[in-house]
Amino acid sequence: MNAEKKERMEKARAYKKVREQNKKVTVISLSILAAGLLLMTLNITILGVDIGYYLVVAGVTIFFVTSMSGLFAAGSINKRR
Repeated sequence: MNAEKKERMEKARAYKKVREQNKKVTVISLSILAAGLLLMTLNITILGVDIGYYLVVAGVTIFFVTSMSGLFAAGSINKRR
């Protein structure tokens, strides 16, 4: 029972660490999305390329990967229950 409790506590700590890291990455992702949407709205191009579109795609991709990482971390902590 004691080893099982230690294992659960260890997994909970790892999950909290992943969750804190994901919060930081999500803030960065949302700021990239905001910048991309602003550039798209204002029709700003750099060297003839609509850079806003690429920023939006990058922001959505980062947001998706971060969300999946959180889901996998939550799944690993609940797997044994």
